[in-house]
Amino acid sequence: MKISTIQLEVIKFIAVGIFCATVEFMTFNLFNAIFKIHYLVSNVLSLVISIGLNYLLSVKFIFNSKRNSNLSTTLLFVGFSIAAILLNQIILWILYQCFGIDIQLSKICAIGLVAAFNFITRKIIIFKS
Repeated sequence: MKISTIQLEVIKFIAVGIFCATVEFMTFNLFNAIFKIHYLVSNVLSLVISIGLNYLLSVKFIFNSKRNSNLSTTLLFVGFSIAAILLNQIILWILYQCFGIDIQLSKICAIGLVAAFNFITRKIIIFKS
């Protein structure tokens, strides 16, 4: 059975996403639990690290795009990353503050929900072939 280009991109996106989500979750816990930085500040710091890593890996390994290294692609990536950070912050705040869900579980849920947004914006808008 031959794997289509989109299937291969999804597989690579998931692998990179799991790696970056792990980095994000670990750095979030490092900042929040170890360094005692407020959870929303810890969230932004961990997201910036994860997004930067994800951008490098997306350009290098996932999306085979002619637009993968120019200024417009970078600006689109930054713009949608800011939207993803805001979405992540809102989800984390709602789950933790409003519903009282454990901060780590809230973070995992936020990562999962924002992953779909990230794939769609990166595939359809940022790294379109």
